[in-house]
Formats: sequence, structure tokens, C-alpha cells
Amino acid sequence: MRRALPTARQCRTALRRTPLSVWHDDVTDSAAGLTYYSVLALLPSTIVTVSLIGLADPPATEQLINHLTSLAPADSGPTLRRALVGMAHQRTAAWMLVGGALVSAVWSSCSYLAVFRRALHAMHRTKDDRPPWRKAPRILATALLLIALLISSAVALLVSGPIATALGRTLGLGEAGEQTWNLLQWPLLLLLAVVLVMVLYRSGPPPSRGVPRAVPGGVVAVLMWLVSSAAFTFYASYVGTFNRLYGSLAGPVVFLIWLWFSHLSLLSGAQFNVELRRAGWD
Repeated sequence: MRRALPTARQCRTALRRTPLSVWHDDVTDSAAGLTYYSVLALLPSTIVTVSLIGLADPPATEQLINHLTSLAPADSGPTLRRALVGMAHQRTAAWMLVGGALVSAVWSSCSYLAVFRRALHAMHRTKDDRPPWRKAPRILATALLLIALLISSAVALLVSGPIATALGRTLGLGEAGEQTWNLLQWPLLLLLAVVLVMVLYRSGPPPSRGVPRAVPGGVVAVLMWLVSSAAFTFYASYVGTFNRLYGSLAGPVVFLIWLWFSHLSLLSGAQFNVELRRAGWD
């Protein structure tokens, strides 16, 4: 039987309770832990993507780096660009770099998922009593799926302009292929982001699993992320406090704070789902 949508009263109750629950459940601390492991996972995943594309099509590497750095908040773009360009130029040990980065990405993603799972179990006031040999395979499989989603997102960002035109001609679509891709690119990226959020929410205890149960919190998480990202980008760009406080380190600091806000939004969405369930929606 299809689960009914939450009522307006249940949503208001959940929205009222969520900030207090976020405070009591130390969600901000969990967001900090996720930020740490996300950096350890994102950079190796980016290295793998840049290195593989650089080996297959060196001119495309510059375009990918431009896309990635254009999405970075405020002053963190130049810092990220310098790091990626330096990695892309290490041609002599490219395969060794890819192998090491992939191992690091898998380990960091597993640690990231462990923190996320603990946060979700704490929200639901439950303990994960399964033995490690039962949890480890699922965590590893989910980590590999997250890495695949990140790499797919990077490739989707890359395929534009001349690359989309060449791909359309290869498939026999001509210029219509590029126009079609331009229409589908951002919806595809949005779909990949939604799938990533659903995968993360599904890693929690049984009450948090299932798409219908995850959708309300996912919507709240996306709205919070959009608002917090816009507000933080405006502050970092126009107030300029970070440049005065941190100098040359302003870029990395801005990037870390933005990641923390992103994870706080993600966990707040999960907390909203918990409060909806406590308000009577299931």
C-alpha cells in the first residue's frame, strides 16, 4: 500500500522539533567528522577522474578542471585549480597515482559511511548490533557506489561544448546530440545528486530506508543546502573576513566551511525524517 504524504501539521511539528534535536544529537559534530572524511574521499576521487581522463584525452583535462573549480565557493577555486593542475601533470607515474588514489578514496569513503551510519542510528535511538563481518561488505559496496556516482558526476560536467559535439557525431546524432545533451546535462547531475542522497539515507537503520521515507528529508536537505550555500557564498565574497583572518589559507578554509554547511544540511534532512516519524508519519 502506498504511503500517504505527511500532513501539514506533521511537517510543522517536525520542523519545530528538528533544530532542537540537531543540537541534542550533536549533529554538528557529526557534520564535522563527515567534512573531514569527505575531503579525504573527494580529493582522491577527483585525482582518479582527472588522471584517467588525462590519459585518455589530455586536452579534456583542462576543461574538467575548469568546470570543477568554477563550482568551488568563493576563494577556494584558485587553490583547488593549482592542486588539480599539479596532479594532472604527473604523467610519469599516472597509473601508480590512480591506484593509490583509488585505494585512498575507498578507505575514506568507508570511514565516511561509518560516521554517517552512526549519526543516523543516534538519531533513531538505536544501536547497530550486527557483527563487523556483516557490516563491512555492505559498507564497501556502498562506498564503491558513492565513488562511481562522484566520477559519473565529474564526467557529466566534462561532456559539454566541443566534446558533446564530437560525441554526438560519433553516435550519428550531429548537432542535435549537443543540443539534447545541453538540455539533459543538469537534470542528469540533479538525478545523480538525488541518488547519492538516497544511498546515504538508506545506510541507516531500517526505519530510515526506502525512497518514500527519505524524500521529505531529502527535500529539506536540498533547500537548506541551497539557502546556506547562497548565504555563505555571499558572505565570503563580499564581506571578505576570511581573507583578513586567514590570508593565503582563506581558500581552503572557505571550502571546508562550505562542506560543513553541506553536511549539516544533509544530516538535518535526515533528522527531519526522524521527527516526522515521531510525529506520527510512517
